[in-house]
Amino acid sequence: MEFWEAIILGLVQGATEFLPVSSSGHLRVTGYFFGLSEPQTSFDLGLHAATLLAVCLFFWRDLWQMIAAPFRIPRLLRSERGVKALGEDAGLRGVGLLVLASIPTAAIGMAFGSRLEGYAESIQFVAWAFVANSLILFSSRFLVLPLASRTRLNKGFLGVRWLDALVIGTFQGLAITRGISRSGTTITAGLLMGLDRETAGRFAFLMAIPAIVGAELLALMGHGDFGAVDPGMLLAGGLAAFLAGLASLKVLMFIVKKGSLHHFGWYTLALGVGLLVWLEWGHLLGSI
Repeated sequence: MEFWEAIILGLVQGATEFLPVSSSGHLRVTGYFFGLSEPQTSFDLGLHAATLLAVCLFFWRDLWQMIAAPFRIPRLLRSERGVKALGEDAGLRGVGLLVLASIPTAAIGMAFGSRLEGYAESIQFVAWAFVANSLILFSSRFLVLPLASRTRLNKGFLGVRWLDALVIGTFQGLAITRGISRSGTTITAGLLMGLDRETAGRFAFLMAIPAIVGAELLALMGHGDFGAVDPGMLLAGGLAAFLAGLASLKVLMFIVKKGSLHHFGWYTLALGVGLLVWLEWGHLLGSI
């Protein structure tokens, strides 16, 4: 791997990890057109660690609220509300919601991850997945909070139900397909379940933390290439991924609040259709 390749892969990983355009799909397309091999496991782990650091830094207030939650349990139990006070603590509720949402995600990933990764060897499959991703994003434009109620909106974790977490976690599991955006799918699922835009966005990105950690652990337990990586390349790629991740998080949260998530659908639609046309044109030329 060349130094410039490390930076490009870091930028692609960081920018597309959170933007609703599928980072894994873009890495596959980048490799297909530019001849860049996907990073070996040790380098890939470094890029994911950098994006994990970015999302933790961006949402540090929410994370601190959840980390400190267990230490509030004794005080909450001694309060007048007793056990009921536990369910009224946003931090504790957030921890429970994220754990619950991660269950269907992990189950789907372990059951179908290898098979879907095999399908993604075909660039045509990835192209159709980009088209499907655009349809998911377009649907967010027409969601009018069908399951919303005023008592739930703008209350953060306290406005998220246990059923919401299960449904959004299931959608996150389905988004393991290359070309299908995890963030776009989970935010859309949150809107479908009636969450307000900001809560849907924050919950979707906080769900990325256990998802990224889980992917890191699976890679460590697998039999990937753990060959030595040049520290300079790892630092360059990781820094690029970290900065691009922070920038994309800031941009996307702004876009989600404005209700403009669907605009990214035009990009993935153009990308998917463009890939299909390119592949068909190449097939026709090859047959002449």
